[in-house]
Amino acid sequence: MANPRAKDWPKSNEVGRKGRKARSHAVEGKRNAVARSNVSTALTSRTAAVAATALTLGSTVVYQQVYGELPFLDSLSASSPAEDGLHPPAYPWPSSGWFDTFDHASIRRGFQVYQEVCATCHSLERIAWRNLVGVSHSVDEVKAMAGEVEYTDGPNDDGEMFQRPGKLADYIPSPYPNEEAARVANAGALPPDLSLIVKARHGGADYVFSLLTGYVDPPAGFKVQEGLNYNPFFPGTQLAMARVLFDGVVEYQDGTPATTSQMAKDVVSFLYVDYEN
Repeated sequence: MANPRAKDWPKSNEVGRKGRKARSHAVEGKRNAVARSNVSTALTSRTAAVAATALTLGSTVVYQQVYGELPFLDSLSASSPAEDGLHPPAYPWPSSGWFDTFDHASIRRGFQVYQEVCATCHSLERIAWRNLVGVSHSVDEVKAMAGEVEYTDGPNDDGEMFQRPGKLADYIPSPYPNEEAARVANAGALPPDLSLIVKARHGGADYVFSLLTGYVDPPAGFKVQEGLNYNPFFPGTQLAMARVLFDGVVEYQDGTPATTSQMAKDVVSFLYVDYEN
């Protein structure tokens, strides 16, 4: 038996084609509208940018005519090596790689350099004796070193302060009782604390090593101010600290030759460690 609606199929197909065509035109119209909107937005943004640039340039010209030199031009000038110091070379520190570790023998020697050379002027206020355990020395060794230092404690039952041997929880003592005493002993200069010196200086370990080994005679005609010392790695090239590392100034306990560069490497390795973690 014939389908009574079979004769309507061509008409239905025609209606479907017209509907799809209408929807296609509608979508195309929306796309064109969005494109025109984007072009308009881009033109508006570009116009605004040009206007802002013109306004800035115009304001700059007017300011110069009225007040003269712009106040911030000096800060935009490039710095010279004499102002910022020479950029230190990059050295292959044992602990600088992802899978590298510290050279504990070097750290131990570095602490010896600190004790015998640097501790005369520089403190380690953030490092306690306990921080050295398992890093550079054994527990018994650190206890013995701490016990050689007298610390003021108290008050006791009579309300008086007293002296006692140091213990692991004590912090490594500073060479001066206060900042004023440190300045008096160093012609007004304040020796920086070395606890975070590697982190605190641009160039890190490379800079500290270069500074310690970078003392040379100044260029011909260069006048060094009285009481200062020439070092091209120091910003400004003149600093109060004189050269302190000379070949053989320390006699290493493990027999390593104490050259200037070896001592500088070792003390930087010691200061490189993050003792606060």
